[in-house]
Amino acid sequence: MIRLMSARWPLGVFFLALMPRLFELGKRPFWLDEVFTLQRASLPPAALVQDSFLNHHMPSFFLMLSPLIGLGDPQFWLRVPSALFGAASVMLVFIIASRIGGRIAGVVAALILGLSPTALAFSQEARSYTLEMCLILVALWGVVRLAMDVPASSRPAWRDGGALGAWVAFTVGSAAALDVLGDGLPWIITGNVIFLVLLPVSPNRGQLLRNLLLADGVIVLACLPFYLLMLAHQDKGFVSSVMWIPPLDVSRVWYDFGSVYFMRIADSVTFHFMHVSTPSVMVWMIDAALLGAVLAASWVLRRRPALLAALGISFVFLPLLFTVISIWRPILLPRYILWSAAPFAILAGIGSEAVLRSCAPRVRVVVMGVAALLLLTNMAPYYHVETKPRWDIAAAMLARDVRPGDVVYLYDTGALPILQTYLPAGAKTVVLRDAAGDLSHAMKAEAQGKRVWAVYGHAGQSPERQALAKFYGANRALGTPAKLQEAGKRIVIALYDPRRPPVACTAIAPAHLAGVCNEAMQGLD
Repeated sequence: MIRLMSARWPLGVFFLALMPRLFELGKRPFWLDEVFTLQRASLPPAALVQDSFLNHHMPSFFLMLSPLIGLGDPQFWLRVPSALFGAASVMLVFIIASRIGGRIAGVVAALILGLSPTALAFSQEARSYTLEMCLILVALWGVVRLAMDVPASSRPAWRDGGALGAWVAFTVGSAAALDVLGDGLPWIITGNVIFLVLLPVSPNRGQLLRNLLLADGVIVLACLPFYLLMLAHQDKGFVSSVMWIPPLDVSRVWYDFGSVYFMRIADSVTFHFMHVSTPSVMVWMIDAALLGAVLAASWVLRRRPALLAALGISFVFLPLLFTVISIWRPILLPRYILWSAAPFAILAGIGSEAVLRSCAPRVRVVVMGVAALLLLTNMAPYYHVETKPRWDIAAAMLARDVRPGDVVYLYDTGALPILQTYLPAGAKTVVLRDAAGDLSHAMKAEAQGKRVWAVYGHAGQSPERQALAKFYGANRALGTPAKLQEAGKRIVIALYDPRRPPVACTAIAPAHLAGVCNEAMQGLD
């Protein structure tokens, strides 16, 4: 009964965090990364493993998803594990912050991560990032327990049940994270840096170092065989696989940090923030409160330097490392630093508890209620903005309009597997029969009297914001569109028909598209 009572709060946090993650879970269509998940999870086990290794991924997450393929709508079922692990991450943040600072710290930390638009977005995506964060939080829980009792962590682990459990949490969580995603490697480096920082305050440095080396040895034994298998299947290096990431600049740094730590709703396609109705002053108030809470936590934990080192390094090391690396080879993306949002939330929760400690109980309740309302209001627009290209709508339009013999010219040929997923079975052959060519191929087809459907839209991520005008500017060689329509807000489909006379852009498109069309057609006369 006592254990059940003590589990009420964590379980309550888990189910409350799960609610916004399950809400409209299957509404958004898959984009390119998720289509790859669907394709890989649909393969037989042996082919799944080989395809994962070939594409620099561990097969574990996809093997876990494989049984879900037959349950129904993959847009829902393949995202359920991400929602569950996202909610579990919020629960773990609550547990860690409560253990250090008290229940108020835990509640505030859970609110911050639970209502983070970026954490929510990754909890509704069929990728392994929330699973990765959850496993790293298990490992961080072990590190925090060891940092709270450095003398115990400096004794032979098998002689102290509490310390043994903490070392097991660090070891198992770290190894499992690395066996899910290579992004776990920076965490293992982070954990080792934390323990090395703790060495000077350890009463038995040699034993602490031996414990750490033993944990690292187990992690290596649990992970190295899989990474050797991955290496054996490679036809290109890891660096080549991230060459698409744009160069780092100030705006990109703010985009990454603002979305992961400061509650901004990120446009993950164009690397900018979404335009939402939330008043800017409210967002800046939230940002200031978060920054103030983290600074307050640093002040409070100055008397507990081991804990400050554990939480501070686990928050700062990853974004700092990736920012420095990105000066030479861009690699900084929100998904690669996502798990560091958890120690940030823990620190903010501890700082908030320190500030509210002197307030009357009713005042605390009011302040926390207002904070929850602000965070919820800030998150709510996420459900109403188009965060993913609507290739499902584009597929329906093409299935309806494309005739046998037509040519489909894609701005981003990465859309082919997405269209393959969403096109009705009877339309796939017609639409995709001639859809892999470039502009010169489209020009030749039009010269032969064929209709050409030019489709603008990104399959994955791209920093381009004015690409639509450039695309249709390049298409001037095809003439004037006979039809212009939108699939959502990110995809535009134009028909070039050599058998139809030219018409004005204003006659075939909404005003905002007609302007782009007119601009693109300039110079044809």
